[in-house]
Amino acid sequence: MKFISITNRELEYGIKVDEIFWVQNRALTKEMVRDSKDEEILADIVAYMALPEVPRSSSEVLDEYYGLTEGMRKDEIEAALRRKNPDAIRLQLIKVYDEIRRILDESGKRFNELISDQNLQLVPRYFQVVFLSFYELMFVERMEVANYRGLVEQLKNIAQNIRITVGGNWSSANKTNNIRAVKGIIRNCFKPKEQIDPAVDSWLTEFETLLTQSKTEQSLYDFKQGFTKLDGRGEFDQECFDKIIKTLTAMANHSPGAVGYVCVGVADNDNHAKRVESLYSIESKEYRSFKITGIGHEAVRLQGSVDKFFRWLIQKVQTQPIDQSVKDSIGRTIRLVNYYGKDVVLFNLSASRDPIAYENKYYQRIGANLQEVKFSEYPELFRRFTQV
Repeated sequence: MKFISITNRELEYGIKVDEIFWVQNRALTKEMVRDSKDEEILADIVAYMALPEVPRSSSEVLDEYYGLTEGMRKDEIEAALRRKNPDAIRLQLIKVYDEIRRILDESGKRFNELISDQNLQLVPRYFQVVFLSFYELMFVERMEVANYRGLVEQLKNIAQNIRITVGGNWSSANKTNNIRAVKGIIRNCFKPKEQIDPAVDSWLTEFETLLTQSKTEQSLYDFKQGFTKLDGRGEFDQECFDKIIKTLTAMANHSPGAVGYVCVGVADNDNHAKRVESLYSIESKEYRSFKITGIGHEAVRLQGSVDKFFRWLIQKVQTQPIDQSVKDSIGRTIRLVNYYGKDVVLFNLSASRDPIAYENKYYQRIGANLQEVKFSEYPELFRRFTQV
């Protein structure tokens, strides 16, 4: 313990309090660190990241999170953490923290000096606003920093655009409004992510939204129980894989701006779900009548692990009879979603400037059905895209 204890004495061991990030950047005083205010900040940040609604901040709320007082918040935060995966939250938090440290190194200033030329009060709340603005842009809107020097300039004296309320209770409304204000100022220094890291980006909430939206937009969503046949032999179903890619091109031909999704690991009917459960001795997870079987059982069987199977799938996309730019687009955006322990592969494809062909033919989705576009229908298909 002595090696990780915080000390301000000139000892050969321990962590010098003046060298801690919070104290170095005047986000917290030494006394605040000794009172575990750094843990309170992190608890507030994690609650924001995990809970579906923006929570208010206060000592009473923190006590409820930890079960020190009666209330439902302990059960809510526990359930939310299980849903979003604590490891994913930890990695996202570290990535945001690393970006803020890089910005501070770029600026040559401490946090309090960068955001204000005044002697600020309630600096912990300013830090949370900036931190959560980065989090929102990086992991909710899926962007990354494009201009570090520009971001430093945007953050200079940004505190003058933040209106923090005083008192022990920090309302969710005030927190939300300030985060929106900061995001609006710094957004032009970010760009859409070029690559998605499936190990970090669990996409859980978006996955549930996708399942819900498929009820009303059938032509842009499709579901497959897996990549193997259900005949008991467990062989990779190449025909099914080909149809997945073909379906994606048909969805992209729906209209300009359309985005099509194919989820693999979600049974399209109860009989398929029961067959998978019987063959692989697993139990599917249900969400609003959807049976999520996952693909982990077949991934291990085919390639030895889910990670190897995922990389193998990306390579399989490159063998498809479609334009190279379309292959690259599908390969960049394929996701591995972990839903309560069930691994689901999510393909998506956005409409291009022109219709997309599969094996030199054009397809479209009519409801849940895949249809080849007849030659006589080509003018209408291309007219959809030329009218944009």
